[in-house]
Amino acid sequence: MQKKIFVTYTILILIGIILTGLLTLNFVRNSYVENMENKLITNASLMNQFIKEQAEKNSFEDIDFSQYANAYGGQIDARITFINKEGKVIGDSEISSTMLSEIENHSYRPEVKKALKGEVGKSERWSTTTETDYIYIAVPIKIENKIYGVTRLALPLTEMKKLNYELFQNTLIAAMCGLLVTTILGYRFVNNVAKPIKKITKTAKKIANGNFGDKVYIKSNDEIGILVETFNIMSEKLNETISEIQDKNTKLQSTLGSMNEALFAIDKSYKIILINPVAMALFHVEDEDVYGKHILEVVRNNKLHDVLKDIIHNKNVGEREVIIDYPETKILKLYTNFIRLDMDPNRIIGVMALIQDVTEMRKLENMRTEFVANVSHELKTPLTSISGFIETLKNGAMENEKVRNRFLDIIDIETERLTRLIDDLLTLSAIEKHKLNSKREEIIIKEIIDEMNIMTQSLANQKHITYSTEVEANLPPINGNRDLFKQMILNLVENAIKYTPEGGAIKVLSYKRYDNVYFVVKDTGIGIPKEHIPRLFERFYRVDKARSRKIGGTGLGLAIVKHIVLSFDGEIKVNSKLGKGSEFVVRIPIKIREKQN
Repeated sequence: MQKKIFVTYTILILIGIILTGLLTLNFVRNSYVENMENKLITNASLMNQFIKEQAEKNSFEDIDFSQYANAYGGQIDARITFINKEGKVIGDSEISSTMLSEIENHSYRPEVKKALKGEVGKSERWSTTTETDYIYIAVPIKIENKIYGVTRLALPLTEMKKLNYELFQNTLIAAMCGLLVTTILGYRFVNNVAKPIKKITKTAKKIANGNFGDKVYIKSNDEIGILVETFNIMSEKLNETISEIQDKNTKLQSTLGSMNEALFAIDKSYKIILINPVAMALFHVEDEDVYGKHILEVVRNNKLHDVLKDIIHNKNVGEREVIIDYPETKILKLYTNFIRLDMDPNRIIGVMALIQDVTEMRKLENMRTEFVANVSHELKTPLTSISGFIETLKNGAMENEKVRNRFLDIIDIETERLTRLIDDLLTLSAIEKHKLNSKREEIIIKEIIDEMNIMTQSLANQKHITYSTEVEANLPPINGNRDLFKQMILNLVENAIKYTPEGGAIKVLSYKRYDNVYFVVKDTGIGIPKEHIPRLFERFYRVDKARSRKIGGTGLGLAIVKHIVLSFDGEIKVNSKLGKGSEFVVRIPIKIREKQN
């Protein structure tokens, strides 16, 4: 501010000096020109009087105007030109009489025109004859009120230019001296005025940076002193208010941060007035500056907005569940209530919402319900079959040895099926609870595949299936539960054998890529429809239920495989084409993190 005031002050002084100088120069010039004009008019009038006397003695045409022009021109130090009423020059103090005929007609000259009308003509211009700037005065020559010609006097403006130049120099020197003095005095004045303002500004910056309560110490009996006193009172009040707000805000933030549930509040314009970190994480809000923004700008979910709209307009608060699709599909349980003013409880200013994410809870409930139903169905089918055949045997079929043996074989098959189902359920339960994953050892992949080949080769031969393995040399070992790893590979190969028709082919591959070991089981079986692949690893999920039961599947084999893969921190993918075959690809990282029991 000091610089701005000083620059403004200097510019104003400079403008004042320049204007004063220009006005002075203009005044001096006008005075000089006016004096010259009056002098020339007086001289011209005297010469006209002399010519008039000569014309009365002789005729006007007989007067030797060149002689008079040369005689009087030197005396009055001016150029004298005589012009007749036709505009022809008949005498000139600076041009010889022999050259007068070559001078152009002067009737169009402005001062001559005016003089020929009986008035005194004045003009300033460049003379093409003498190539000099002149001031011209033309006075009509009147004899018995009749105009016979014009006497024109001219003075060069050289002296006036010289005078103007000297005056300009003196004015410039005076202006520079005045500017220097006023600048020094102005700087001191501005510095004294700006000094207390600088102190106030400096203290205000400290307060803005968080140093609340800072004061300014300046003694002054003018408006600056009143400003300082008011500023100090404001600073003290601000410090008290900020401290109180910070204390309340700290308590509020601590409460919000310690909550496990999502919480947010909006006003009646749907603008956020409160939101805790859990709510921001729930709705994937990355921008922390959300206060004052519309709920749709932050959460971007129309379903939640519709619920809040219904609450505000219909005063329908309470408990409800909402399914949202963005940023991801979730089931939320909302507990809502109105925000009311303490001083006016009847006035509602917004809505507070407590949110619980019950997505996993509902999913687990559905899985439990579905699992119980599937287990009940899977157990009921063989038990019903066993119960029916036993009842038939009791009712007399025992006497028929052929029927009895056939029924007992069926009961044995169904019993084995029940045993496999129960074993698979126990295995899946143990894997999910990490009971089988506590044992960690070094696994040599080629050894596992060689052991597995002994069991799977005979199964493949029974269906005339071509079975082959291809293991990359020098595969690094992996760490984990050896039995689980073996079961994973065995389940995938047995599954491929089950769904590959006679004469087909199965190939098992293992290789290393970067920091991962890959296991691939390819078959030329019946393939899997594309729409079934996403649900392939669910418990009891079968693409073709009738065919799966016919070949003895429990519906848990691939679910077990997936959980084993996850226990190794790996992933499994399926590529399949209906009628062409399937390919199961397992990726397991070589460096497996140690899991806590």
